[in-house]
Amino acid sequence: MRFGFLGHNGAGKSTTLKSLTSIIEPTSGKISFDGLDLAQHRTEIKHESNYNVVFAIIVALLTLIFYLGSIFILTSLLTFLITQNRIFQTHKHIGNSLLLGVSTLAIVIGCILLSITKNEPHTTDKTVLSPLKPIFQLITQPFSATSLITLLVLIGITTGGMFILNKLSNSGLLQIKSSYTKKRKTPAHPVVQKSLGKTLIRYNLQLLRQPSFMTQVLMNTIMMPFIFLFGFSYGSKDLIHHLGLEYAGVFFLVGVMFSFMTFNAYALVGNIISLDGENFEIMRSFPIKFTHYLKIKFWLATGIQISLTIILSLAIAFFIRLKIELILPLLSGIILSQIAGCLYYFARDWRLLSLNWTDPNQLLSRGLGNWGVFMMTFGSMLFGKYCKIN
Repeated sequence: MRFGFLGHNGAGKSTTLKSLTSIIEPTSGKISFDGLDLAQHRTEIKHESNYNVVFAIIVALLTLIFYLGSIFILTSLLTFLITQNRIFQTHKHIGNSLLLGVSTLAIVIGCILLSITKNEPHTTDKTVLSPLKPIFQLITQPFSATSLITLLVLIGITTGGMFILNKLSNSGLLQIKSSYTKKRKTPAHPVVQKSLGKTLIRYNLQLLRQPSFMTQVLMNTIMMPFIFLFGFSYGSKDLIHHLGLEYAGVFFLVGVMFSFMTFNAYALVGNIISLDGENFEIMRSFPIKFTHYLKIKFWLATGIQISLTIILSLAIAFFIRLKIELILPLLSGIILSQIAGCLYYFARDWRLLSLNWTDPNQLLSRGLGNWGVFMMTFGSMLFGKYCKIN
């Protein structure tokens, strides 16, 4: 049996439910259950109504652990099977790029689907995606037959997969190691080149041909903010389409906010100097002004970052049919704040200069560590969420 609890905003629906579940104490009135006063017989009422917050939390946590464990096991085994293929072994560089690209694309598509999924009728809850319905039922109805079968499947995949991975690891077939090999790219001496600027640009573009590094950079500085902005814009496109010039200042701030979200330790401009590695000292030995070389690096990385941000912003703007008089302040906010952010992170790269790295991840976690990078990215998302609410 289902009941509806209706009321306008501020009528007290949430307050009533919180009082009924003892989350808050009512300031007046009386709540009784089967003749028992809730304030005096809370424990007995919870026992009789089968309401147990601790049990619900435990079920949710166990479901999350086994679900994520199953995903990890399945993706690990799939990756192992793919990498053992003869074609992959012959073309490792292309294979690694494809694996990174496909996984990144899957994350982007999944986030966009969650953003554009419509709410359930007459509720603020999102419609449960079909593949996740068994997991949803396991949390909401843990004692149903379907939920128990789902739980057994998750436990079986997790424990069985761990056993298989352990066997593969002990046999030596599964070796977890970095596939990145740092290669020294020595640029041609600029004195013999007709176009010094083009030679230096070409050399710096070669430094960016590292799939693992570029995937992390694009995912953490461009795609995640794009997914957030797309989800916000998609849900409000009918309203945004009718906004006029009086909102130009608001969209300037939106551009600033979007740029802020694209800057963290993963920013391309914040790693472009250190990418030289051993070649850094070679470049300093050339008979050229080193400040000129650094300017080329800065404007190359800044140009790439600004171009990608503008392209994605324009794609969203055209999708929601944003008026041209609002696109211009949006782009102005993006460009000005991008230049300011690039100046800061370029100086940060110089301050934390690292030339002896053997893996790109060592560059991306400088100064903050992996947890610091995560908290900075998460903080940027919270800032964007705060701006969206207000």
